Amino acid sequence: MGYYVRIVKSTAYIPAKNLDRVYDIMCSLNETHDHEKRGGAWSGTKRTGKWFSWMDENYPETCKDAQAILHCLGFETEYDDVGNLHLVAYDNKMGQEDLFLKSIATNTVGKIDWIGEDGETWSTVFMGDTVIDSEPTMKLLS
Repeated sequence: MGYYVRIVKSTAYIPAKNLDRVYDIMCSLNETHDHEKRGGAWSGTKRTGKWFSWMDENYPETCKDAQAILHCLGFETEYDDVGNLHLVAYDNKMGQEDLFLKSIATNTVGKIDWIGEDGETWSTVFMGDTVIDSEPTMKLLS
């Protein structure tokens, strides 16, 4: 069960100068956002472990940089000639990529256009100091 989404077009990137900061921010989520973790393990009715969807419980130890964390979330990324990290593709069930993208909004620029499995479309716009998610709209699939 889940809702599949994919990137239709992306101009979003993390400037090279922000990559270390972005990595630190995304790693700190593991300590500060325990209440938002949707993944986990249970023994009967008792929760025995918590993690973000698609992520290792100890991802700050297993992911060496921002690109590795974004890959765990399901993004395909590429570095350009000057070291900027571009978010070029996503084609998977939704996990918690929205939380991670919002956490790095002030360090990211560009736009991601999304489409959901039912034809809904929306955009995530990074303006260097904020992130704006447009409201989903239905698009008729032909």
